[in-house]
Amino acid sequence: MSPLAASIATFVLVSLVGIALVAMFTRQRALDDRFSDMAIKMRVIYGSLTAAEIEEPSVARALFRWIVKRLPKPPADTPEAKRVARILVQAGYLSSTAPSTFQVVRLLSGVAATALGLGFGLAIHRAGVWPVFAMITGAALGAWFPYYVVARRASTRQQEIASNLSDALDLMVVCVEAGLGITEAIKIVASETERQGQEIGRELAMVSAEIAAGSTLGQALRGLADRTSVEDVKPLAATMIQSEQLGAQMGPALRSISDGLRNARRLRAEEAAQKTTVKILFPLVFFVLPAMMSVIVGPAILQIMRTMNGAH
Repeated sequence: MSPLAASIATFVLVSLVGIALVAMFTRQRALDDRFSDMAIKMRVIYGSLTAAEIEEPSVARALFRWIVKRLPKPPADTPEAKRVARILVQAGYLSSTAPSTFQVVRLLSGVAATALGLGFGLAIHRAGVWPVFAMITGAALGAWFPYYVVARRASTRQQEIASNLSDALDLMVVCVEAGLGITEAIKIVASETERQGQEIGRELAMVSAEIAAGSTLGQALRGLADRTSVEDVKPLAATMIQSEQLGAQMGPALRSISDGLRNARRLRAEEAAQKTTVKILFPLVFFVLPAMMSVIVGPAILQIMRTMNGAH
């Protein structure tokens, strides 16, 4: 075989292998997108169903489910129950069993903390009021700690959504200006951001699934604002709903909102930077300044003490 024929054959073979690899990865990407859409719809229908919830339950999960079923369900019409349910939704726990699970975790945490407090109180003093005081303190801390963890997660999640919202809007502007509809733009941005592990991607995927299930864009965006309770989401939802009702172009509206959110984020960063000068004052006075004074003045004081002892 001539060198020219060998080169042509090698080029054709490499091209066929490349085309086969591209086709395989493209098909795999399409399958991943379809499975992702199915998972989102299942989460919407069954209440944030995850892969761990459909696996074979272990002994611990079976015992936990047994405790959840045996305990009475928390009342849903009281102000405390509504506040807990709202915080659970803001923290990302969208399952219908989340309030019952939170109640069980709170009960187990209270019992464990009570036992630890009683043991600590008996170790300090076997009689008197110390064991009772330690037990009551442990019960209060055990019942409060799960609520603190969930509230902290909700606050962190809201900050993450607020920080990633302007970037998601920029991607949505690119999709809309490329000729896609707002529904498809939301779906694509949700898929990409959720693949990167961002919380805004999960929320936008829920919006896309609600629209696919028959809800209007306004209803889905209002649900997004209610679930996240992020202040930046409310004007976004209002602007998108108004633009859809009036038939205005969605691209310029989204771009103006994105610019406004970016400016607001810059102002919040500058405000936080200005607050650091005040926050650093207390550690500086109570920790850094005494160490500096001991290093600077300490040798002089030792020299003075040696001089006075030598004079005597």
